[in-house]
Order: sequence, then C-alpha cells, then structure tokens
Amino acid sequence: MSIKKLKEKEKEERRNYIVDAAERLFFDKSYDNVSMNDIAQEVGVNRATLYLYFKNKETVYSAVVLRAVKIRNKMFEEGAKGNNGLDKLRGIGRAYFKFCNDFHDYYKVFLYFNSQRFDESDNEYVPEIRAFSCKTIQIMRESIEEGIEDGSIRADLNPLEVAIFLATTSKQVVKVNQRHLKELESEGITYGQYVEDSLDLWMHMVMKKA
Repeated sequence: MSIKKLKEKEKEERRNYIVDAAERLFFDKSYDNVSMNDIAQEVGVNRATLYLYFKNKETVYSAVVLRAVKIRNKMFEEGAKGNNGLDKLRGIGRAYFKFCNDFHDYYKVFLYFNSQRFDESDNEYVPEIRAFSCKTIQIMRESIEEGIEDGSIRADLNPLEVAIFLATTSKQVVKVNQRHLKELESEGITYGQYVEDSLDLWMHMVMKKA
C-alpha cells in the first residue's frame, strides 16, 4: 500500500471513530443538545483537531444519517422478496417497521434530518443521503409496477403516487401518540398488532381483487 493510500485509510478510520463517538452523543442527547466541544471531549481531542475532519456539527450529524439510510435501504432490498409484486411490497413494509423498531435511534436521527431545519444542507454527505432516499421510493415503485404487471396489484394505480403515499403514511403509524396507544390497548390491541393491521389495510387498498 502506498504512503498516500495509507494516510487516506488512517484519515478515514479517524473520521469513523469520530462519527462513532458523535453517534453515541446524538442518540443520547439529540442534535440540539450536542456541541462540537462535546464531540471533541468524547473523542479525546481538542476542537481544532476535530475541525480537521469535519467542518461543523451538521456535517458530523449527516455522517450518522448516512449510516441510517444505508441500513434502512439494505433492509428494504432484503425485504423486497416474494412471489409477486404485492408480496414484495408487504415485505418492504415489514422491513420499514423492523428498521424503526430495531434501529430506533437511527430512525430518529433520520427523521430529524428530514425536518425543515436541514433543507439547505449542502455538505458532502447530503447528495448520497438524498440518493438513498430516492432509492427507497424507487424500490417501492418497482414492486408496485411488478405487481401491476403480474396481476397482484390494481392496474389503475400510479406506482409513484402509491409509493409516496405509503412512505408518508407509514411515518404516522410509527409516530402514533400515547393516547391512541392506550385506546388501542384498552381494546386488547398491541402496538405490534396495530402495525401489522395497518400493513394489511394498505395491502387491501392496492391489491387486485379476485
């Protein structure tokens, strides 16, 4: 390995080490309650050294968000398996809810990144994050298109419109408030059952009736 490549590898390892440390802080305290000083202390360097690797806190946060979308999209791709388009769409839905449950901290940082606060972000991680987000919709769209082709999904639907609708409404299922959860529990309905029933409702909305 050349000296240049070795230095690049070392720099990337240090950047990952910084992101690991910042990730713990963001998960524990949230974006607004973490400063570059906090990250520097967690890493064990002075703030000036930290700025050699990241120009600001937003850039560090974006690096964590990129990790989140990579995990999510991998789960989507693995979930998009089945005998037909409808089965694949259901698998994607289950993958999304599993991501929100099993990687809840990553889900929260991604959700916050999608708030208006970061609309003008232009650091080096943003294009890849946006690309992964577009890929998410594309994975869903392709499953819907396949379902229309194989006859498992209604032919009168617009695949892009359905994909965006499902992506938007799924967030509301995840964010169901405590009052509604208590109402569901009073009827003997667990959160897990509510999620699965919501998924069934979506599938019945798009499936081709026999």
